[in-house]
Amino acid sequence: MTAASTGTGTVPDTSFMVDRAYFTDRDVWRRELDGIFKRSWLLVAHESEVPSPGDYVTRRMGTDEVIVSRSEGGEIKVLLNACTHRGTLLCKADTGNTAHFRCGYHGWTFANDGSLRGVPRGRELYGPGFDKGAFALRGARVATFYGLIFATFDQELCSLAEYLGDMRFYLECMLNVSGAGTAAPYGSYRFTHLGNWKLEADNLAGDGYHLRHAHRAGFDMGIMGAQAGAVEGVCVQFERGHALRAQRAAGSEPGLRFPGYPQERWPEIAERLSPDQARMFSDSSVVHGLVFPNMAWVHTPRAGGFDPGEPEAAMFQLRLFNPIGPEETEETNWLVTPADYDDAWKASAFKTMQRQHGATSFFESDDLENFRRMLQPAGGRVGRELLKSNFDLATGSEPFKPWFSGPGRIVGSDVSEVNQRWFYRTYLAWMEAGK
Repeated sequence: MTAASTGTGTVPDTSFMVDRAYFTDRDVWRRELDGIFKRSWLLVAHESEVPSPGDYVTRRMGTDEVIVSRSEGGEIKVLLNACTHRGTLLCKADTGNTAHFRCGYHGWTFANDGSLRGVPRGRELYGPGFDKGAFALRGARVATFYGLIFATFDQELCSLAEYLGDMRFYLECMLNVSGAGTAAPYGSYRFTHLGNWKLEADNLAGDGYHLRHAHRAGFDMGIMGAQAGAVEGVCVQFERGHALRAQRAAGSEPGLRFPGYPQERWPEIAERLSPDQARMFSDSSVVHGLVFPNMAWVHTPRAGGFDPGEPEAAMFQLRLFNPIGPEETEETNWLVTPADYDDAWKASAFKTMQRQHGATSFFESDDLENFRRMLQPAGGRVGRELLKSNFDLATGSEPFKPWFSGPGRIVGSDVSEVNQRWFYRTYLAWMEAGK
């Protein structure tokens, strides 16, 4: 790969290959942590996971362990999970509620806002001039977007709103459907798997080519819902490497319909979204995409083949990919719903997510197996030298006028690798700039 600008429309969409070392090399992985993850706004949690003072969850930002806490004053904090005395891991639980975090090594105690409150024999051993303020937990910058909590340790990085840019137009279609805001009613779950984090990122950025091959069983079983019918779709690219792929039922009649949502709520959805957002989201069959570098999502109405009597419920799944190593990824998943929808609707949406996109569902089993198998040939010396990952599908596709007016470079090619090419060109530009 060669360096390229990260501005949409500035790079010719031509033939593109990626060296396999980018998926297996430990030096590349270490460079990513500095050149990509330290320079990005990263998703860490949903506000509903820490609703009350003292609530906390532990997460990763790249490979850095952090505590996402709500302080006694109600402020959301993202703190490096390491005692400032000797660097010991401070909080070992995944979730809980506490006013203080106490280090198990020497007993230093920190409030849940990160301030140092207690040092055993501190005045005696450190003297009366000891500055507790200098030893507060290291905190990240924090910003939220419709309930999603993002953080960065880069003090010079632009605001989250600027970082998301025009991607906000599309994310709002799924996050702004109710005046009550959003919730993650079932919390989150994490698992690890073999495979480089970029394989999932480029897949969710816009890979429609693999569906009827890798996921053929889903089509044969009749559980693909609207995705199995006639559809039309687009791929869209944005500044900073963000990308998405959107489909809707082909030949849809004029009008605003939001399958998967209660029909009595359709007027509210249309009112909350802009006219162009409503047209984009109307008759949607699937929308999936990536906020660079490692936050992805899948939105789809309820698929077919499930239990009779369940309410139809759209699934909006958030995913986070953290690179534990070049060949191992930790994934965190959330179901995000309108906060005020009833429990039966939320339960149906959760079942859809678990059946179709859960850690052991048919979709994920197919994909994770392919991600693992993609690493095997790259581990051989000849395979690593002779094989490159090819992203030539539908090169040179022209910008396209779709069924809606929206921002970004919109390409009228539902099955394409234009978004993957965009992701890797941005990735390399950041890696080169971070040298």
